[in-house]
Amino acid sequence: MKQIMLFLAGVSLLLLPGCWDQSSLRDARLIYGVAFDQAPQGKVKTTIVIRNMPSGDRKNPSNEVHSVIGNTARQTRDLLDSNISEKLETYKVRALLFGKEVAKKGIYPHLDVFYRDPRASLNSRIAVVDGEASQVFYLRRVGDTLIAEHVDEVLESEEDAGILPKTNVQSICSLLLEPGQDFLIPLLRKTESEEVAAVGTALFHGQKWTGEFNRKESVLYLMLTNEIEKKAQLTIKIHPQHGENPTSYITIDMLKPRLKREVKISPSGGVDVIFSGTVYAKVVEFPENNLTDSDRLEQINHELSRALTLEVKNMLDKMQQANCDALSIGRHLAAFHPEFWKKQDWEKDYAKVRFHPRIKVKILETGITY
Repeated sequence: MKQIMLFLAGVSLLLLPGCWDQSSLRDARLIYGVAFDQAPQGKVKTTIVIRNMPSGDRKNPSNEVHSVIGNTARQTRDLLDSNISEKLETYKVRALLFGKEVAKKGIYPHLDVFYRDPRASLNSRIAVVDGEASQVFYLRRVGDTLIAEHVDEVLESEEDAGILPKTNVQSICSLLLEPGQDFLIPLLRKTESEEVAAVGTALFHGQKWTGEFNRKESVLYLMLTNEIEKKAQLTIKIHPQHGENPTSYITIDMLKPRLKREVKISPSGGVDVIFSGTVYAKVVEFPENNLTDSDRLEQINHELSRALTLEVKNMLDKMQQANCDALSIGRHLAAFHPEFWKKQDWEKDYAKVRFHPRIKVKILETGITY
């Protein structure tokens, strides 16, 4: 009986079909980058970067860049498929870019096809380009690095440095349609020297770009959200009376800053948000010097605390002007004060939120020389 059962099990294994979703690499062209730009008459321009692997006399991989215009992202994908030999596959996409005009109109219609495709790469890094996104990919390579990989590496490097938020197709999925929470996306720019620079972050309300942060403001945002994993560098003007002089500034490394957030509802129905805590720092540059004296060091701590708090307040004002609730104040109210939240018109009431940054800086290290 046991032998019969083993025989039947073996036969059944032979009859089992293979995976229905199998896709052969030999029959596919791998897309490494996708860009969307606004085209005339409300159409969309899609640009893709295809990797050509080494073969024959070609020792190094190379890029092909193709662009088409259509009504939707799906239609442009079909048009590209019909123009290119072999089937296009998106599971190797490393960079997904949106041009400025597309981002201002809304990015979700162009992401929909990625969320519906089971083979799409949802961990692709995502960014907005100040200008046409396709122009970044038509650089084809920067130095010895192919362009899609270069964009991916630029974004990864800035994430590790605590300058840009970690953002991919998957991470913004729930935020695109979530009331009470917005998000930031890295902002890139093609430079005059034919390179790609990360210049800050694009602020989104819903699915539309409504404002932008420079690099310093992006760091301050990550500080408030406790997303800086190791350290992040800031150059702060603490002596405005010196004018535009190197002695006006100090550069510090913030050492894994962790701040506390409190959201309070006042008796009059206003919302107050308090950010408080101590940021521990290491001095990286201070042309004025004079950090060996303990009284002077305490004074610098005070001046840094005042200047950093002011810069955070200006950054928060800028976020409110863009109507970008990337700090999830609305989501907090919905979770912990549901009855209050139901009475809010967050499109208008978010601008009335009162932010109160109360940040202290304490220098722990002044450099090996001092």
